[in-house]
Amino acid sequence: MTFKHLLKILEPYNPWWTDKKWYLKDPLIKDFDSSILKREPRLFYHIRSYLPERNCYGIVTIRGPRRVGKSTLVKLLIKDLIERGTNPRNIFYVSLDYGDLNIPLFKLLQNVADSVEGDKYIFLDEASMYLRWALDLKNAHDAGIIERGRLKIVATGSHSMDLVEAASKLRGRQGCLAEKFNVGANLLHVPLRFPEVVEALHEEINDYFADSGLRRSAVRFEVLLELKSGNIPPILRNLYSGYFQLLRSMFENYLIHGGYPKAVNEFYENDYIHPEFYHDVAELLISDCEKAGLDSENLKRVLEFMLKPSRISGLLSLNKSPIIGRNSEGRPKGKFKLGEYLDYLRNTWSFFFSYLEAKNCMPNYLERQKIYVLDPFIYHALYSYLNNIPDPFEHSKKIVSDPTFKGLIVESVIASHLLLSQQLFEHVPSVEYSKVLMYRRSSGSKEETDFILCIAKTVEKHRFLIESKYRGKPSTHPESGKIVLTYDTFRVKGDTVYIPVCLFLVLF
Repeated sequence: MTFKHLLKILEPYNPWWTDKKWYLKDPLIKDFDSSILKREPRLFYHIRSYLPERNCYGIVTIRGPRRVGKSTLVKLLIKDLIERGTNPRNIFYVSLDYGDLNIPLFKLLQNVADSVEGDKYIFLDEASMYLRWALDLKNAHDAGIIERGRLKIVATGSHSMDLVEAASKLRGRQGCLAEKFNVGANLLHVPLRFPEVVEALHEEINDYFADSGLRRSAVRFEVLLELKSGNIPPILRNLYSGYFQLLRSMFENYLIHGGYPKAVNEFYENDYIHPEFYHDVAELLISDCEKAGLDSENLKRVLEFMLKPSRISGLLSLNKSPIIGRNSEGRPKGKFKLGEYLDYLRNTWSFFFSYLEAKNCMPNYLERQKIYVLDPFIYHALYSYLNNIPDPFEHSKKIVSDPTFKGLIVESVIASHLLLSQQLFEHVPSVEYSKVLMYRRSSGSKEETDFILCIAKTVEKHRFLIESKYRGKPSTHPESGKIVLTYDTFRVKGDTVYIPVCLFLVLF
């Protein structure tokens, strides 16, 4: 294939080559500009700082769930590069999701490297839909094409199992560009955290975060240490006195729309989220499993079991699973590699599973795990899809109004924020479930500590005990040093801090 032929194939996906005002027509940029959020994700600022670095070439990967905004992030980076003076002809967007790329990726990279002068930016969107992508990138590196061709490659994907495997293949082959990223060049893009939604929608709270220093991870961690020691710092007291009612209201809404940007935008603009978006998110997650070699019908059966409202934030036993799958002939089968389906849900950032703490942040892999869902919206989308609910939005409002379910989904929201805090406080690119989030049973009793948050800072390790009491009355005699998360109680008693969930989560 000639380079001219390659350009003809790619031209429809790269309108900036011929149209200086391309972004006015691009549907992703238009949706972003018209969104009530209209705030670039945190990763945007991180990537744009290093991508144009002179004489640095290599490979950066971004993984995260479908419809969370990875393609929009890519288009925002392209627009930013052009605005900062990059030649539009040196920027290549290749969507590997469409399946109409009739040339091996290795040949594409070779063609671009040999035919264009200067630094080249190549964005491979949904790379995990192209089976050979990691191998082709490895071969391109080994052949010297990336360095010689001055290639800066950003690859996105939905399947973190694929990207983790790719990271293994690419280890030591991601180049100088990868070394510039202080959290590593295999990045994670997940739904918006609660404080990100708050910052985007309310400028006055965003200004308070900036003026008080709460934007800085070091300040947030110091506040956590203060809470652990039984003190409420002024920075939180002021936030409570000025904004608590607003934060609590927004948190209740977060339990419905979660952190998917499109869902947040529709909720606040229309007071409604269209059924089509719920359907798209659920259907993509389920159908994509076949690309990972799994059976979509089996995945549906696993999800139907896990999504029962009473099971969220509850225990999962794999020893005596009641889930009946099917074999390759469609016949019922009790043993159908259930673990691979759970791995898929974990690695697509839909669910995660927390281990019991054995001792001092060490997990007990033999005990049952707890089921948590990464984001409230993914729960509502999957539940409505599998149960044929015609109006998922109204159903989500109804189920969240039930005090028992609300308490359980709040636990999942807390868990996901604690899980991702490893990135914030340890500055690492990925999250290790077993090292971050666990639960613990009190010795000699049936009582549990909901969360054990373990954070390593330089040579010091920190361990936080956290209890969720959103739907119940907080205990008057909790364990010493425990942080108790409540609906609205905000006080110190002894060496224990009681703090509203909505206030606590702004630290993450």
